[in-house]
Amino acid sequence: MIKRMMGATLLIASFASTAVTDIGLGTLKGVKVYDFASSKEIRLYFGNDVQYEMAGCNKTATITYSKHSADKMDHFLSLALAAYMSGKKVRLTSASDTCEVSLMSLQESRF
Repeated sequence: MIKRMMGATLLIASFASTAVTDIGLGTLKGVKVYDFASSKEIRLYFGNDVQYEMAGCNKTATITYSKHSADKMDHFLSLALAAYMSGKKVRLTSASDTCEVSLMSLQESRF
């Protein structure tokens, strides 16, 4: 009985750890690509229309090169530029409760 309860607890914990958290939903006012010795990342800056903003991110999301494949970095940058240039909303989410992007979506509302 105890083994079953421990197994169920581990299963629930694994589902909870894979949950995504919103960084924000809104238009982008800036896309910056950093290639400094101490910082190799893309930073995405939300405009004042941001909704579902994660506390502590200050309307800024980060995509760190060392945390993603080169192909995925290209995908993220392409979507970010499309959102920025079109003025459409983008939803950024994190799988780690940080400002690090794990999922990027072009969408007008949260679903």
